[in-house]
Amino acid sequence: MRTAGFKLHYFLLYAVVGAYLPYVPVFLGHDLKLPDSQIGWITGAYGLAVLVAPPVMAALADRRVPGRTLVAVGYSLSCAVLVAFAWADGFMAPLLLSAAFGLAYTPMTPLLDALAFTEMARARSSGTTPPDYGALRVWGSLGFMAPAFVLFALMHSGLAGGRAAMLTGAAAAALAVVCAPLLPRVVPEPRATATVPTAAAWAELRRPSTFALVGPLVLLFVSISVFYAFYPRLVVEVGIDPAWVGLASNLGVLFELPWLFLAPAILRRTSVRSLMLFGAACMTVRMALLAAVATPTTVLATQVLHGPVVMSLYLLPPMVLDHKASPDFRNSVQGLYAALCYGAARFVGSGAAGHAAEFGLQWAFVLAAAFALAAALWLWASWRDPAVETALRGSR
Repeated sequence: MRTAGFKLHYFLLYAVVGAYLPYVPVFLGHDLKLPDSQIGWITGAYGLAVLVAPPVMAALADRRVPGRTLVAVGYSLSCAVLVAFAWADGFMAPLLLSAAFGLAYTPMTPLLDALAFTEMARARSSGTTPPDYGALRVWGSLGFMAPAFVLFALMHSGLAGGRAAMLTGAAAAALAVVCAPLLPRVVPEPRATATVPTAAAWAELRRPSTFALVGPLVLLFVSISVFYAFYPRLVVEVGIDPAWVGLASNLGVLFELPWLFLAPAILRRTSVRSLMLFGAACMTVRMALLAAVATPTTVLATQVLHGPVVMSLYLLPPMVLDHKASPDFRNSVQGLYAALCYGAARFVGSGAAGHAAEFGLQWAFVLAAAFALAAALWLWASWRDPAVETALRGSR
């Protein structure tokens, strides 16, 4: 298995969004002077585009085009969109470019995950022990952190503003295009039946045992989309200089690293269900604190809760879905999951929170806390999957 190539690509994949995600709300509000309602719609447009792109690209990877080729195309388009975003102005241009970035960038996460899971399965079938998914995904966390150090130096010194973040993300995407040959070229296998991969994936997501997890996850992603859209604005509102936004976001990533490094050991001792519930509870408490006590100390201290949230939203669900998917629709199940959680949830959360923030930024986080609490209660009441527990904990 090309472990080094996967580590590099997880690093670069998340470096792109690490330059974009923390800074785009500040760029829109601080540099372009847009109101919160427009910021909500712009960040939500990214999610609306995600409803389309990941399922389509994943179906192509399952049936026609090697995933590596699609990843390279996505990086190329992301680079072009971010360069254009750097010089966008007004409301309409950022709105359209946010949607374009969603179309270009978001398919790459499920595609890269599916490539990694495919190679892990091949390694196991050949008698080789593959790396743990967390050991690969942790490089994404490191990649997310990296742009903040460059951007802090540029912004704190006054050499650049928010536009530098878009250009930094474009540079990471361009480097990833060059490094695409380091990923394996997995050619879709001929299909024995005429079953459409997307239809098979959708049938799996609708199964009661799977929907009992995916349904609450959609609500959790609605909640975290509010956080991504308005946490940078909150950092600035409580009096922290915009140059520190990226480093403030990195605090959360710093606290997620131990959870990802120790994921195999944690799974040996704790059930998947318990971890999911703990992550949902941490999300609820975090959003409630940001709504109720908006001070610099609270804004920074609540980042300690980010680790369990990342484990329950970004690490465990792809592993669960890969366990439930057959090779025929491995890409498609990840793509549909991305459409629901990175797409529909982000559109709803960002758009609704933008209007709530017009009455006061704390109301956006009240909304986020309500969605997280509903998700936690839904998970507690309905999700139990012994087969998943056996597969994910028994293989540790």
